[in-house]
Amino acid sequence: MRPKLSIPAQIKDMKGAGITFDIISEADARRYLETYTYYFRIKAYAKNYEKYISTEKQGQYINLDFAYLVDLSEIDALFRDLIIKMILNLEHFLKVKLLSEFNMTHEDGYEIIQDLFSMQPELKSKIEEEKSNTSTSNELIAKYKDSWAIWNILEVISLGTLAELYALFNNRNGIKDSLPRLIHPVRMLRNAAAHNNCLINRLRPPYSRGIPPNYDLRNELTNSIKISRKSIDNKLVHPFIHDFAVLLFLYSRIVPVSVQESAYINMNDLFNNRMLRNKEYYKGNSTIESSFNFVKKLIDFYCVT
Repeated sequence: MRPKLSIPAQIKDMKGAGITFDIISEADARRYLETYTYYFRIKAYAKNYEKYISTEKQGQYINLDFAYLVDLSEIDALFRDLIIKMILNLEHFLKVKLLSEFNMTHEDGYEIIQDLFSMQPELKSKIEEEKSNTSTSNELIAKYKDSWAIWNILEVISLGTLAELYALFNNRNGIKDSLPRLIHPVRMLRNAAAHNNCLINRLRPPYSRGIPPNYDLRNELTNSIKISRKSIDNKLVHPFIHDFAVLLFLYSRIVPVSVQESAYINMNDLFNNRMLRNKEYYKGNSTIESSFNFVKKLIDFYCVT
């Protein structure tokens, strides 16, 4: 267990770990930690930096200034805001797409929901218990709790349950589509962003999980952004990069072009302006540079305005 550290002690701890205060002074760093963030969180971005493995500096970070951590933290916050807005749009238009496809079948809308409840016996009570006390959902649940249909239950289910409902709909109607499986990585990304988790704090392996990339996504990237399949696979094993690539892949297919434009303008501004503001901070850090270059190619391919 580590002891509680006062903010001056936190500065001393960082200096002992090789973090410098050449760009942001120690006094300004103290004020930053008092006002804008806290030590445990901003220190998380240091995981993107290697440490000396020999010499008298063994165990200290290589070329890491406190200003670099501040910059990464601020970029991460902007990234999270954009991602949440994009996923909210995507979730809405996934529901529009599902109902559009449903309207072209002979489904009555009720039987499929009963099948969903049969597959997940706890789902009905979970929806009704969790949502019934919220001001936005209580009237809807009171009205439809005994007659759920596909068109009204979409208003109260989670993104994960939407993926399962979509998969069930496809199975019932003989539709072969990898879309439901791709919703799950987007759900992971949405949860991380919505809970204000750091997204770009661990760009170096090992990673917490690895997902084999979707064939259609990998094929499109291989043919379109002119990167070898091996390089694509090496980058897509990173959880955040993988899930963000899936978001862009789905967004470009599901969300109407007129709605895409606003998100893409903001995304291009983030990558072409804000992220490059202090690009000299990251010279020589192959992990950050290669990750940025890969994701920038995704942005240039998908975020066309």
